[in-house]
Amino acid sequence: MNQLNTTWMTDATQHLFSRLVTRDPETGAYVPELATWEISEDGLTWTFQIREGVTFHNGDPLTSDAIAWWFEQARDPDGFYGFKGSFSAVETITAVDPQTVVVTLSHPDAAILFMLYTVYSSIHNPTTYEELGADAYGIEDVDGTGAFKLQEFTPDDKLVIVRNDAFNWPAEFVANQEAPYLDAVEYRYIADASARSAAIEAGDLDIVVGPNLADVERLSQNSNLTVVSKPQPACRVVNFNCEQAPFDNKLVRQAFAHAVQRDPIVERLLFGQGVSAHSLVPPIFPDMFLEETTGYFPYDIEQARALLAEAGLVDEDGDGFVEFEGNSWEPEMLVSTDTELVTLAQVMQAQAAEIGIRLSISQIDLESLSARESSGEFDLVTGFYLWDGPDTMYEWWFLSSNIGTTNAARLSDPAIDELIEEMRNTATLEDRYAVVKDLQAAIHGDLVPLVPIYHPLDIYVMSNRVRGYEPNAFTLYPRMNDTWLA
Repeated sequence: MNQLNTTWMTDATQHLFSRLVTRDPETGAYVPELATWEISEDGLTWTFQIREGVTFHNGDPLTSDAIAWWFEQARDPDGFYGFKGSFSAVETITAVDPQTVVVTLSHPDAAILFMLYTVYSSIHNPTTYEELGADAYGIEDVDGTGAFKLQEFTPDDKLVIVRNDAFNWPAEFVANQEAPYLDAVEYRYIADASARSAAIEAGDLDIVVGPNLADVERLSQNSNLTVVSKPQPACRVVNFNCEQAPFDNKLVRQAFAHAVQRDPIVERLLFGQGVSAHSLVPPIFPDMFLEETTGYFPYDIEQARALLAEAGLVDEDGDGFVEFEGNSWEPEMLVSTDTELVTLAQVMQAQAAEIGIRLSISQIDLESLSARESSGEFDLVTGFYLWDGPDTMYEWWFLSSNIGTTNAARLSDPAIDELIEEMRNTATLEDRYAVVKDLQAAIHGDLVPLVPIYHPLDIYVMSNRVRGYEPNAFTLYPRMNDTWLA
């Protein structure tokens, strides 16, 4: 729960901390939480006005010094913050007075607003943080300004949070503007999805996030339960190694894309709990989603075979599979041992065979998979993101300097790098999203370094005694300010 030294969060983070910025759950618009802000006309100066009357869990007041401290930690090039690159444009941070912070940038960067909204930009009490130290903070205790306080945390077992009685500073869209109705919330770690389903059916839990997808239909029939689904800001993909012949030829990648039938995959893997993907950007983000992507590379076996032939891959010996440079060709797809991914690979294997590609599957542990992905020792590998700013994925996944880290497809294209740099330097979200659409057209409509497969749904199963718990598409972790038990 220490966002300054980890890239993994829990649902409870949303309740223990507040951020400067949040998003309206209905519209997705960025709105104030701990601060209002003004941006200069040139986009280089951001002035944050901190809410008065806000206190940390230990009673210390929230002031501009705490905000300035957080910015310094987040942009420290030698620090542990996993997203420090997102604040590389920050030049100076000045606490002008107790409630005002001025941040200057080296160039306009509209994406900063998104980063300030994420749970990784939660505001901590610097005094408590430094007293405990980075290793103990987040495990032994945390000190935020959220609606709940940490009471107990046992890793891989349970986490208990209790109401912050002093809390009266939620965002304007929250109905309950005072302390939460619930006295406490207990989170339990249950790794097995079927066990989660069984626990809520038995009445041992009030809310389950992520039941076994095969159980969803049965759970929906239970008169004591309510099942709610929402689009997830996520995407499952298959990456090509764009440095590895013949996948260094975009015609081969395009041919493979034409062979993919997404709807059967969604039905078989997700039991219908997802939607076919044609872009990294889910349609729930209409301001940046490029509608034309839904028409790119439709299922077309004949066109796929024609593209392979144009790339020089033909079936010379009549065995039903194409050869590459006169030799038998059997590209390898890396997957972890996760059942869902193994099934995905098997479906892809069958679909590839329809266009004459003999695809082999290698199931390996995550550590080995990550090592081979980083070193480029693969032909195809599955990928996934869960991140409510899909525009940032185009930088992380396709910037050529990220090859060996987040650029799994190993795409190196000067035109894409230029578009990413243009996106980085936009002063407004409107301008940024326009560039994101250009990136989608180039990536998904031409270069095809990966094939988007599906956008999953978040599935919540709730006891009927739960009231006021409302998952939405723009919040990874629903708030509990308005939640109560009947």
